[in-house]
Amino acid sequence: MFTPDELTHLKQHVNHYPEPRAGAIYCLYAVQDKVGHINDKGIEIVTELTGLSKTQQEELISFYTLLRRRPIGRNVLRICDSISCHVMGSKAILDAAIKQTGVPIGEISKDGSVTVLPSICLGLCNKAPAALLNEMDEVENLNVHSINEYLNKLSEKPHDLNNKGSGSNIIATSGRENNS
Repeated sequence: MFTPDELTHLKQHVNHYPEPRAGAIYCLYAVQDKVGHINDKGIEIVTELTGLSKTQQEELISFYTLLRRRPIGRNVLRICDSISCHVMGSKAILDAAIKQTGVPIGEISKDGSVTVLPSICLGLCNKAPAALLNEMDEVENLNVHSINEYLNKLSEKPHDLNNKGSGSNIIATSGRENNS
């Protein structure tokens, strides 16, 4: 899964901490960046690097919403369902997204373009109802019509083989982190 250089980088990162377990989230993100989600082989590697059991890693993955055990679409659209967005109609927007994609929340759309997820507060209350695309791009002042248009645009975008939906590349940061 990882090249020897990538494994060396991960080992150095884990060894940076007094307790190897502290590097687990970083390693899990690295697996996700590499394959698009955290697969069983990735869990094995993180166990070797950090000493965390599979159960302990599953607990981390289920707690941190940006970590994923299942494949996702080319894009991840998180629709806020916190109080401000809810009051402004996020339930109807989420329902429209389900209808538009033709699959339940958390599943990959039939064309592979998107996975739609509900999300606890995105911090965009002044732009409610809102969503976040690929952990980076704010989608503001949504309504049923605009979410349908937005999802249509995502399905028309060509597939980018380098985009696995995570919005980051941990291994690419090698050499730029503070090793103090």
